[in-house]
Amino acid sequence: MANEPDAPQGSTLTRRYPLNVNVVKTKGVTMLTKAARICSVLVLAAIAFAPVSSQAQDGLSTRSLQRMSRAGDPTAGVANLSNVCGTIRQVTGREFLWKSEISNHINPGDPRATGPTFICNQICPKFPMAFYYSDGTLAGLVGYYGAWNVTGKARAYCAAGGAPQCFINQIYRTSRRGGRDGFVYLQTRKTAGNTACYKVRPLGRTGNAL
Repeated sequence: MANEPDAPQGSTLTRRYPLNVNVVKTKGVTMLTKAARICSVLVLAAIAFAPVSSQAQDGLSTRSLQRMSRAGDPTAGVANLSNVCGTIRQVTGREFLWKSEISNHINPGDPRATGPTFICNQICPKFPMAFYYSDGTLAGLVGYYGAWNVTGKARAYCAAGGAPQCFINQIYRTSRRGGRDGFVYLQTRKTAGNTACYKVRPLGRTGNAL
């Protein structure tokens, strides 16, 4: 087939291509027609501004996080719960008291007031005591703050005894996101190869201090 002649200076030459896409040559430069360009821009814009899924915002499911952790993926950023809680127990009565409400003697402006209260009874861990979400990520720490005058047993709070301040409402919300089960796991025993946790709800009262 004869070569197509160059378009004269300042003129246009239109050629029909397969799939009914018009290609225009202007001053030796081949460009998509205006309609095709607009279509391409709209597609790219839709991809660029598509909303991030709630799963991406809140994290992967617990199963996916645990699988990534077992695979040694450095981007996972989580530990398998079994690595920090070798044994998981339920509170049956008087092991300890965990409560989310503020005690009357704590000033609302005190940094301890934003977190939970832990009071020893039959079980008293070494402080500071860590507690975890169901995917094995750290939820917070409670540190020793002296004995409760009623029983003489230890009390512990966030923002005390070397533990940072924490916010129980935020802990509650996080415990329900990303495939987590809505509980926190209090690590009451931590020795080499021997860890034990109690499963509690972040809000409300669990156990008994008396």
